[in-house]
Amino acid sequence: MDGADRRRIYLFRHGSVDYMDSDGNVVADTDMVDLNDTGRAQAAAMCDLFADVQIDKALCSGLPRTRQTGEAVLGARDINLETDSGFAEIQQLKGEFSGAYDIVADIAFSHWRAPHEDARFLGGERYSEFYSRIRTATKAVLADRSWQSLAVFAHGGTNAAILGWVTGLELAAFGVLDQATCCLNVIDFDTETSGRILRKTVRAMNVTADDPVKGKRHSGDMETLAYWLLQQGADSKAL
Repeated sequence: MDGADRRRIYLFRHGSVDYMDSDGNVVADTDMVDLNDTGRAQAAAMCDLFADVQIDKALCSGLPRTRQTGEAVLGARDINLETDSGFAEIQQLKGEFSGAYDIVADIAFSHWRAPHEDARFLGGERYSEFYSRIRTATKAVLADRSWQSLAVFAHGGTNAAILGWVTGLELAAFGVLDQATCCLNVIDFDTETSGRILRKTVRAMNVTADDPVKGKRHSGDMETLAYWLLQQGADSKAL
């Protein structure tokens, strides 16, 4: 009504994957995991839900799980799924489970620490630096005037950072806003001709085609990981 240009980002999280092998060990390179059977079924269901939505451009972080999700959800659309590594997930310390982590505080509820000064994700990237990185990547994408509706296939942490910026929750979003596997968020941006953002509006959040009311989801991913570690008999003070 005020002459602003309204543009939309459809922000997805990748489908379900397995970070543990058949022997119960963490895989050697968690960046290279593929969608599992559940993840492929989730993406197929989301493809049906998203079938009639018009988009001009599509991006993924480049990791197999985001590319596979994007290709499945986009379906038969004649659109190139581009790579933007700026949307890569928050990085943990490599060689992860050797850092004497507390299973409850450092793993299950790690994301709730994000607003704390110098808080890191599993000994790796600082939440504050990750948040800044994702905000910069999002602003760069918004500066590209070649699209009106954009699909982005990314990660749980990446999505939380974007939603934190959009909602004003900032770093608190990592703990507050859940992102289920293969979920969809719908965000509108009103901009002036100069590119200045006037308004940011969340139209939908954490929409899942396979479990719309989250009847099967009662824990976040880090809580699930912590529970698995406890089931393996890990010492909660000496990981």
